[in-house]
Amino acid sequence: MKTIPDGNKYPVKSLVKALHILDQLAKKPGGCGITDLSNTLKIGKSTVHRLLSTLKEEGYVVIHPANSRYILGGRIAKLAQQLSQQYPLLTFAPSIIQRLVSGYNETVNLAILEGTEVVYIAGEECKEMLRSHFILGYRAPAHATALGKMCLSDLTDHEIGLRYKGEKSLPQVGPRTIGDVKGLIGEMPAVRKAGFAYDNEESGSGIYCIAVPIRQSSGRLAAAISFSTPKSRVTPERKVILRDALLKAGAELSQMLGFVADAKQRTDDVARL
Repeated sequence: MKTIPDGNKYPVKSLVKALHILDQLAKKPGGCGITDLSNTLKIGKSTVHRLLSTLKEEGYVVIHPANSRYILGGRIAKLAQQLSQQYPLLTFAPSIIQRLVSGYNETVNLAILEGTEVVYIAGEECKEMLRSHFILGYRAPAHATALGKMCLSDLTDHEIGLRYKGEKSLPQVGPRTIGDVKGLIGEMPAVRKAGFAYDNEESGSGIYCIAVPIRQSSGRLAAAISFSTPKSRVTPERKVILRDALLKAGAELSQMLGFVADAKQRTDDVARL
């Protein structure tokens, strides 16, 4: 995981390791054992055991009664509830996400940008047998997703370059993933002009996504919201329908956060719709 330097030259290593354990448990609904965590995170078993014991005492992890593996505890759920109360977007978004899923029967994801990754903070899966999956807290490379490209487009090309400083190539996630920073930056003018971003098998084979921005009152991007669908279901007509529905939802959520579009942007939005 690559993040933006914040000037902290003296991180507390044991705290960082404990946070990495929580991140890993969030990715494994069935839980993890000490050996699994030790191998995955490259941390000694005795250290993992000691950190888990402390996290368990504080309520951040518990032992699953069915398989004796460690899973996230109730303290995490309490923090999530408090985050929802403190972060207006998580209060407003669920009803609109549900409306989109019900109306168009495609998976909807809401994500924010952290460093060079997007973090999925809300979403809902559709009911189709063939569908994309939503996992709360899941992280994905920003360069390989419509959500990520939408979020990155709010930065200047220079700011994007700083985030990927030293990266000669970008990880290949899907068959059409952008391979380098120059190619990623090269896509940004089109995304900024259009006001939405596509992912056509960049995040995985057979996956198609479209994302639009959600803006704060200041006009800066707060998050991005997307439809994710098997490419086999996407026709040119369907693409336009999904895009327009997302643009409407993104504008609605932005308005709830206090964003007021200027006259030119409202005219552009009307022309697109």
